Amino acid sequence: MNPGVLATDGSGRITAWNPRAQAILGYTRDDVLGWRLHRLLHPDDEGGTPPERERRLMRVLRTGVPDHADSVRFLHQDGRPVMCSWSSAPIYAGDRDGKGRDPGPMAGAVIVFQDTADLLAVERERRDRTAQVQRANTRLALVAEITTVLSSTLNETEALRRLVRLVVPALGDWAEVDLLRPDGGLEPVAGTHRDLSADGAACLDEPTAVLPRTPRDRLAQVLRSGTTLVVNGRADVRGDEPAAAAKREFLRVMDAHSAIVTPLAARGEVYGALALGRSRPGQDYGPEDRLVVEDIARRTGLVLANARLFAAQRNTAEAMQRSLLTPLPQPGLLQLQARYVPAARAGWVGGDWYDAFSLSNGTTGLVIGDIVGHDLRAAARMAQVRNMLRALAWDLDGPPSSVLERLDGVMAAVSDAEMATAVFARIERSAAGIWNLRWCNAGHPPPLLITRAGGTRFLDEHGMLLGNPELTGTRPDTVRALPPYSTVLLYTDGLIETRGTDLTDRLTGLRHQSARLSRLPLHHLCDRLLERMEPSGEDDVALLAVRIPG
Repeated sequence: MNPGVLATDGSGRITAWNPRAQAILGYTRDDVLGWRLHRLLHPDDEGGTPPERERRLMRVLRTGVPDHADSVRFLHQDGRPVMCSWSSAPIYAGDRDGKGRDPGPMAGAVIVFQDTADLLAVERERRDRTAQVQRANTRLALVAEITTVLSSTLNETEALRRLVRLVVPALGDWAEVDLLRPDGGLEPVAGTHRDLSADGAACLDEPTAVLPRTPRDRLAQVLRSGTTLVVNGRADVRGDEPAAAAKREFLRVMDAHSAIVTPLAARGEVYGALALGRSRPGQDYGPEDRLVVEDIARRTGLVLANARLFAAQRNTAEAMQRSLLTPLPQPGLLQLQARYVPAARAGWVGGDWYDAFSLSNGTTGLVIGDIVGHDLRAAARMAQVRNMLRALAWDLDGPPSSVLERLDGVMAAVSDAEMATAVFARIERSAAGIWNLRWCNAGHPPPLLITRAGGTRFLDEHGMLLGNPELTGTRPDTVRALPPYSTVLLYTDGLIETRGTDLTDRLTGLRHQSARLSRLPLHHLCDRLLERMEPSGEDDVALLAVRIPG
């Protein structure tokens, strides 16, 4: 057995002694057999030994009742006290009635005891293991939270600011992130310190304004080697060699007693470094800390890689889309302005387009349209339809509906474009000097007429969509006189459609906002209208506005 075990007779003399009891108290079995039990008890603090009847350990021999206690001082063979916990139980002579109802006279006692130092060591080990598990769980929860928070944004700067808020004070008293610039230099982009605010998590827009600037040579070492640098305790960094001196200087400049710097890398490319430090002594970074910080750095590196890939895809998509949107003409006294806002989602090159061009009869043609889809194929189809519409509008001198009818047939014959919506309009000036809008709407959101005084009206006469041969019906032509200084607004559905809102409410909002902005210069009107309408970003937005002269 692991604990010590001894037995006594009815008078309290030792009759049995196991090897573990010898290991605890030093006496052999031959030493103690026949001793009275009280000889194993250490004297009390005053040096006296109470009579046997006053010893709780001996009570079982008087009462026959089992007992236990957490501590009693036994006397070791070398004279020192050994604090032990113990349990006692009586030993009976036998079954006198043969039925188990009368155990017979008490013949002695058995006492099981264990060194409390062993128990304390076991308890200490248990507490240490529990604390280790709790620390591991806390760190796993931190890593999981960081992963969730970082993956919720593709904005590089915002991701890094969120990172430093999460690692302080959990992993350090301060944190800083430096990124590599295209010229090879380093730029601090996020930093925080536990003392900057009540919650210890304020993020610095200019991290070096309060935080000490991380020594560039240390960062350069980490970035070149791709390995983590851990420096613990200024006093512990001894030696006269350059490496030791550099580490001491690193801690001095960072005002830290311990620090860790690890690269932010993913897919073979290093993007920067994460530096963490603890300013108080006795809080060195250990192997477990290093593993956690490196894991966080790897995840952050992937976030940076994805953010930059997203930005590259977005820039490519936007550049392609804008290359398909030609510069606007400025025909005579007419003013034209256009805006294009790409969808927020990476790779979404929409099929929205606007166009304005001079026609063979001297009038100005206006187009706003939307091809089904949000990818490169939609953009390519949009380019096909746009170019075909331009050519047909130049060649045909008939009403706008005839141009859209021809376009419908050409789309079915020579293009793989599917359904589309569009408005084709002409701005015409009569011999009397009156400006007119002549248009045909193929299933597109209605143009909006805005007067200088703030009056608004949707020009909502419309017909069937383009590109669907199963649809039957007509596309009416409509003409409306345009008041002096009025504005005609053409737009795509990305301006008015938002998930979870009623389309009628959004159209009403467009009228109200346009009325408030009616007297602004045309370029300001377009910019302010986009700001106030707050497109959701789920779809791209094209906007074309024409201001009629006085």
